[in-house]
Order: sequence, then C-alpha cells, then structure tokens
Amino acid sequence: MQSPRSGRRGTDVTRRRLIDGAVEILRREGVSAATTGRIAGVAGLKQPTFYVHFTDRDEVFEAAAAEIGQRMVAKLERLHTKFDPENPRTSLRAMYAAIVASFLADSELTRIFLRHRADDGTVLGRMFALQLQQARKALMASLPLYGVSAPRPISEAYVEIIVSAVLGVLEALVDGGLKDREVAVDALTDVTANVLQSQHGKRR
Repeated sequence: MQSPRSGRRGTDVTRRRLIDGAVEILRREGVSAATTGRIAGVAGLKQPTFYVHFTDRDEVFEAAAAEIGQRMVAKLERLHTKFDPENPRTSLRAMYAAIVASFLADSELTRIFLRHRADDGTVLGRMFALQLQQARKALMASLPLYGVSAPRPISEAYVEIIVSAVLGVLEALVDGGLKDREVAVDALTDVTANVLQSQHGKRR
C-alpha cells in the first residue's frame, strides 16, 4: 500500500515534469506551441494527467514563468556580488561579462523573458514583471556596496538606469542588433561606472 508521503512525492514529480515540459516547449517552439496536449506529451504523460495537476494552460504557464523568471532574476541579482570597491571598473566589467555570458548561454529562455517582461496581458508578462520588481528591490538594497548613498528617488533612478541598460543590451545581443559582446559589456560597464562616479563626486 502506498503511503501518503510517497503518494505526494509522486504527485510532486509529475507536476515537476509538466512544468519542465512547458519550459522546454517555450524554449524550443514558443508560446503558441505550448498546448496542454503538447506539454503533457513532452513530459511523457497523457493529456488527462495534465488536468490532475493544472486547471488550464495559464496555470502551468504561471508555474513555468516562475521557473524562468527565477533563473533570469537570479542572474540580475548577481550584479552586486563580489564587487571590489578598490577596483570598481575591473570588478564591474567582470560581473557584466559573467551575467551577459549566463543569459546568452540560454538565449531562447532569455528571449522569452525579455519579450514578455512588459506584457501585463499575459500570465508570463505578469509573473516576469513581479520578478523584475524583486530584482529592483535587491539592487536597491545593494547600492551601499557600490558606495551609493542618495535619497530614495535618486537611488531608484540609478537602479532603473542599470536594469534598463542591462535588459536593453541583452535584448539587442539576443536579437542580433548588437554583434560584439565585448563592446556591449564595455558599454554597460561605462554606464554603471559613470553613475557611481557622479555619486562619489557629489559626496566629495
């Protein structure tokens, strides 16, 4: 006889397979291809099993968006790790090079995230927007690591400049508008270094 705990593990595993199936279809084929039948099929399950775990496609999209968004936002939040105030430009450039490489290593998921991030008419867009807000809050909290001490409205503007610059450059790289990754990383570094330099100048 199956124990309640082992039954729950089986349920969790099946749900996980369906979420992974949705993410895989989004990565390879895009939103329009992600029907409930296709998601179940990629997960190696029958379509009726889908409805045991999710009410409809939007519900599994919400779970998939959470999965994708967490991956993307975790990369953004790494901007404030390992910052060396003694070598700010070198440190910034190393971080931007790492984050750009990380996003471009999974360019299809990055493209989905970027294209839907401002689409509040879809569950993907709503989830991505929420997660970007979380990333902005994390960056706000990390500004003192960069030596930035400014009134909240100014700090929020700095965060928006950094987030917008990163997302804009990533979009251009993924879509081919920018060809040279190294030049893109240099530009991101310059933008951020100028913001920090202007703040340090005000404090002197």
